[in-house]
Amino acid sequence: MTARSKGLFWLAVTILIWGAYMPVGKVVSQAIDPYWITGIRYLFSGLFLAIIVTALEGPDALIPPRKDLFWLILLGALGSAGFGLFSYLGVRLTRPEHAAAISVMTPINVAVWRALEARALPPRNVVIAAIAVVGGALLVVTRGDLTTLASGGSMIGNLLVFISSLCWSFYTIKAQTMVGYSALRLTTLTCLLGAPVGLALAFVMTGLGHATPPHFADFLPIWPQIIYLFIFVSAVSIITWNLAVRLVGAQTATLVSTFTPVIPFAWAAWGGRIFTLWEIVGVVVIMAAILAHNLNEQRKARALRVA
Repeated sequence: MTARSKGLFWLAVTILIWGAYMPVGKVVSQAIDPYWITGIRYLFSGLFLAIIVTALEGPDALIPPRKDLFWLILLGALGSAGFGLFSYLGVRLTRPEHAAAISVMTPINVAVWRALEARALPPRNVVIAAIAVVGGALLVVTRGDLTTLASGGSMIGNLLVFISSLCWSFYTIKAQTMVGYSALRLTTLTCLLGAPVGLALAFVMTGLGHATPPHFADFLPIWPQIIYLFIFVSAVSIITWNLAVRLVGAQTATLVSTFTPVIPFAWAAWGGRIFTLWEIVGVVVIMAAILAHNLNEQRKARALRVA
């Protein structure tokens, strides 16, 4: 196999792992309290990744500089605990494929945030892409019947998933400013530092009567889904993504990852779900808008390099 073929293979593996996140997450979040599964997942994943980082980068990689500690904790709280918690809470109330369609808004969120940070209006192409994504998401989650926006239930779930995408957008923006960290090391540290935040929140919510601690027996019926979330999503996909980026480049990897929402829809179709025309149109609009935005960002990056 050529380097590009290997890269595309690892990219396909990554997208398959990411694409199944929402369907599997729904199963787990219905069996185990979302507050507890968030804290437990990131603690386990952080410890698992720590073994890998220690082997690849040495034990010193687990000791962050003191000047970065605040931001690493914040990244862990929002990017790990926040993203995981809101996605679990949301997917319990909505369809996994709808949640997946909403969760791909990160590139648009990042572009809008950067414009606001610069105290400027977002570029016209970003505004158009954002409107298209929101419009497509509305078509998907309402199945073409906009009156369902007032029906609560699934719409609350969709809003929670959107909040999770905002948490991940913040993680993405701030992570790019953390100099001297490999992607694997940064993920490990934020998991390890985010897990105590998630566990503390679980204890607080349990004390307030809004969360229920799991028993060991609760994990047994869903052990394949637990392994998938704890190891494949949190560890394996990071390694395969980094391999893909190294072999095919970040631009190609980002473009292909646009098609991640196809996986949950295919999963649901395999299970016998019949989609409305509006749902199909909505997800196509979302993917087209994200793809167009990514292509435009690449064009601007090439122009800057030439200049």
